[in-house]
Amino acid sequence: MNRKLRPSPAMVVAVISLIVAIGGTAFALPGRGSIDSNDLRKDSVGARSLGKVLFGIGSLISSTDAVADDGIFTEAEGSVRCPARAPFAFDPSIGNMGPLAYEVRRRVLLNRFGGPGGYEFRVLSDLGPDLSFTMQVNCLARR
Repeated sequence: MNRKLRPSPAMVVAVISLIVAIGGTAFALPGRGSIDSNDLRKDSVGARSLGKVLFGIGSLISSTDAVADDGIFTEAEGSVRCPARAPFAFDPSIGNMGPLAYEVRRRVLLNRFGGPGGYEFRVLSDLGPDLSFTMQVNCLARR
């Protein structure tokens, strides 16, 4: 009893439909797997769809280093939070870092919805007492 195993007709239909489903989304977009401005209808995605963004909400961290470039690094800590009208924080950054300053910790501060509402930063520096680091986040309004 030498019987060859052959797929059932239902299996053949299932495999063909799987290939069409996977390949259909790749075939739908012209280009190289990216969305371009030509792929969207005019005014189909606007500010109302994306929400209003507040750019550059920030605060300062003052350096706690007593003497610049003495080889002793000191730690400074600060935080920045989004306002209540735009509670979701994204794209955190620190400015004025220079060659003798390092970000050692970044922690997410949650908002009342459980998302990122701000960030806490810790910076090690040996740049002296006359320097402050700028912390910034962008904030997105709740929809």
